[in-house]
Amino acid sequence: MKTLPLLIFAIAALAQWAAPLSQIWTHEQVLTKGTLIKLKCSAPDPYDPLRGRFLAVRPEQSEVSIPLETKFGPGQRVYATLTTGADGLSTVSSLSPTPPASGEFIRLTINFSSGEKAWINWPFDRFYINEKLAPEADKWFAENIRGDNGIIAEVRVLNGRAVLADLSLDGKPFREILKERVK
Repeated sequence: MKTLPLLIFAIAALAQWAAPLSQIWTHEQVLTKGTLIKLKCSAPDPYDPLRGRFLAVRPEQSEVSIPLETKFGPGQRVYATLTTGADGLSTVSSLSPTPPASGEFIRLTINFSSGEKAWINWPFDRFYINEKLAPEADKWFAENIRGDNGIIAEVRVLNGRAVLADLSLDGKPFREILKERVK
């Protein structure tokens, strides 16, 4: 009888470690095996001191055209088919309640749907950075977000999952730009 509580404790302890480890493993799989897509970003939200140091990243595309007969409810999870344009930037070309058979796609959430438009929530919105570099990063982001080229979010996509890998401006990675500015 003394082994039953010990067995239950061991299973509970194993489960506590298994859940975060599986999330980390999935995240790393997307980063290493996922396809790189690029999304143009729009202006960020104001700084939020409660969430730590990060850049608020919001892809520019927030609405998608849908057929009139298609109805999506708020909070509904959908699959967005991605199309890459001649400029190398990806956009959402269609939404579906089921994963597409081929091509790149991301699992998104519907914010609101009306008529032939659906407004979407992206699965990422923050790019975390080093505390010491954050003030300079905030200045860089504010200076460049409204430029002609804009800031590009480099996202890795694998089986509907999306992970924000980096930011870039004119093809140059954010971390390199920040290192040059801090010198």
